[in-house]
Amino acid sequence: MTYSHDAFGVGHLKRNANIATRFLSEWPGSSALMVVGSPCGVYFPLPPGVDYIKVPSVIKRGTGVWAPRTLNVSPEMTKAIRASIILDAAEIFRPHLLLVDYVPTGVWGELLPTLQMLKTRPAAPKVILGLRDILDAPEVTRQLWRDQSAYEAISAYYDEVFIYGCQDIFDTASMYGLDGSFAPMVTYVGYLCSEEPCRRREEMRNELRVMNDKLVVATGGGGYDAYHMMRTCAQALTLLGAHVPFEAIFVAGPLMDPAQRESLRSLADHLPLRVVNVAEDNLGVLNAADVLIGMAGYNTLLEAIRLKKRIVVVPREGPSAEQRTRAEIFSRLGLVHMISPEQISAPALAEAILENLDAGPPSSAGLPAMDGLANTVHRMMTLVQRPAPDLAAVE
Repeated sequence: MTYSHDAFGVGHLKRNANIATRFLSEWPGSSALMVVGSPCGVYFPLPPGVDYIKVPSVIKRGTGVWAPRTLNVSPEMTKAIRASIILDAAEIFRPHLLLVDYVPTGVWGELLPTLQMLKTRPAAPKVILGLRDILDAPEVTRQLWRDQSAYEAISAYYDEVFIYGCQDIFDTASMYGLDGSFAPMVTYVGYLCSEEPCRRREEMRNELRVMNDKLVVATGGGGYDAYHMMRTCAQALTLLGAHVPFEAIFVAGPLMDPAQRESLRSLADHLPLRVVNVAEDNLGVLNAADVLIGMAGYNTLLEAIRLKKRIVVVPREGPSAEQRTRAEIFSRLGLVHMISPEQISAPALAEAILENLDAGPPSSAGLPAMDGLANTVHRMMTLVQRPAPDLAAVE
């Protein structure tokens, strides 16, 4: 059983789906039940054996501050509904493993009743906290976790902490107070990407009917707050004039406001630009690109790095420092070309696009460990006492 709260985006949801899919491929006949908060539910196919329950969606208003996304009810009522759904599902489903993404106690502490119930089971499941590499500014996360008694909850209810990153790139555990007595629980599994088959660049470009030699793809992940970045991209194309030396595809994302999506389509008139809501083969579209423009969300950024793409990133301004921190670190490593939110403009984006188009494919040197999915499932199978497969044989 997995839990992902997803408010702004769909990254936690997609990461848990990747883990569930790999787990079932290694352990045929098992089942994975995903508890999700994403407003769009699960908008991509799931394999047999995986299903999901959607709880009422919430939206993050600030650090540790949440509100009902669409229901006209109080936060207390929303919490009660979410908590009861999760508890009832866990009591009936009786998971052997519970994987919680990012929020140790859940939004508003909604996971605590479930964690307490599972702890009292005669055959209590293994409970795992999964953390992406960067959560927020360290002092912000530490204070929030103290206020929410998250450290006490991790100590009382969790068996393991998986960090989806590399310690030598960002020491997540020490930054967020998970060193010291928590250290034996922590495993750095490496960066976690999907294992979906990815069609070849030329095959995908033929399917997309790309006529130019160069293709630029802009993506905003879920798309909830990607409009400003994409509008500026469209303005950069306009700035380049009638002879734009590339075609562009904007993948707006399932959470972008429909009016904003239509605004982008209006801007695309008379430009070599197509705007789509979601891409049926998202990885294939990324692989077709010569340059990718996006925010600095974990999933899209890591998939683009794995595909060895030239990447221009404009990190989200807030409310979290997560994206800016990741963009700055990856920029220093030479993996991305970063434009800060304060510096984004049509001229800056136009210059960055042309510079990266001229630079050619990036070097494979210096790529971080990208085997987090296999390592995560390997460790999960060990926790429930099934011999792990020979990873070299299944890669």
